[in-house]
Amino acid sequence: MARSLGSIGIVSPSFYPMIGGVEFYVRGIGTELARLGYDVHVYTPNKVMGKKIDAEEEVVDGVHVHRLDVWFEVSYRVKLWRGLREALQRNTPDLIHVYSHDSYARPAAKAAGNLGRPLVITTYGPFETHSDYGAVQSLLFKLYDSYVTPSLFRDCAVVFARYPEILEWVRSFGVADSRARLEPSGIPRSYLTPADGKKGRERIGHDGELILYLGRISPQKGVQYAVEAMQHVKRRFPSAKLAIVGPDYIGYSSHLRELAAKLGVADNIMIMEAVTNEEEETELLSACDAFVMPSSFEGFSQSVMKAMAQSRPVVVTNVGGLPYEIDYGKCGLACDFGSATKLADGLISILESPGLSSTMGANGRTRAEEFTFERLASRLSSTYESAISPREGAT
Repeated sequence: MARSLGSIGIVSPSFYPMIGGVEFYVRGIGTELARLGYDVHVYTPNKVMGKKIDAEEEVVDGVHVHRLDVWFEVSYRVKLWRGLREALQRNTPDLIHVYSHDSYARPAAKAAGNLGRPLVITTYGPFETHSDYGAVQSLLFKLYDSYVTPSLFRDCAVVFARYPEILEWVRSFGVADSRARLEPSGIPRSYLTPADGKKGRERIGHDGELILYLGRISPQKGVQYAVEAMQHVKRRFPSAKLAIVGPDYIGYSSHLRELAAKLGVADNIMIMEAVTNEEEETELLSACDAFVMPSSFEGFSQSVMKAMAQSRPVVVTNVGGLPYEIDYGKCGLACDFGSATKLADGLISILESPGLSSTMGANGRTRAEEFTFERLASRLSSTYESAISPREGAT
């Protein structure tokens, strides 16, 4: 039995059964921390993107989940949920770790201060770089980062950055080098096991060139540009197909189907519901000739890393942590967000060159080994222990 290493309170904007990057990571890293011997508690809202989750309290893979009432919700990011500070103070964790420096980080910071516990925040960078929010929201987020973020970061024992390029931004708030560290996301080690791509092909029902997108179906993910790119891909590879697989919380799939029909690529597009079974997911990943992530922002994409783990070459947008994730061109190609032509150029380059595809796939497989939850949890544990120890020594 794992020895008890203390209690960790993780604050997350969403959690399983919702499907997405932060949900997958927090569940995975929380499970590994529990295996190491921590008492892990996740605090999360009970409503995300209009979907209400009934279970208020439950244990998922050894992680205690506490879902709090949402009483005001505008979007995935802009919402108010009740009782976070009180819940944290009631359960008295030894350390509080907040994912993103959103507004919910403030009551978490207040709880950490009242309890005398270390606060850790993982940031994905300035809010204004995350998406095209529109003029009003962009201004509000800019003001937030100017006036709220500095005090949040100053209260932290450690500020984690998802990718190296935002470490300098973190330090610009006066965070010392010793308190600004890297915390990339990752995947379970099991995703490194080669899957049966033939079964994935059978599930899709396609023998020709196959491009795969795996993630939320939404405009922020840029899936519309992948559909547009198929106009250009089709000219070179008439039988090529783009499989779009993921949850659609806002009904965006209908727009994509209409767009595909308008562009004359309806037969080259296939939209599938989210796959939550790991075996089926890896079979789909192994089946594709190229994986595409056309997103407007990614701190670190698990879908891209999963594709790399299956030795698949990837085409991503040059945003957020994606260039770092693909090792700046060694594991895939990067292009500007919003350019269907550049996206198509990258996909065609991979489909036309088996040698390039093989090299990038092999590089991706090697890089994916560095980002397993087991390795990441071990590094995170060292940081937690260093942050907790000074407090214990002072008591």
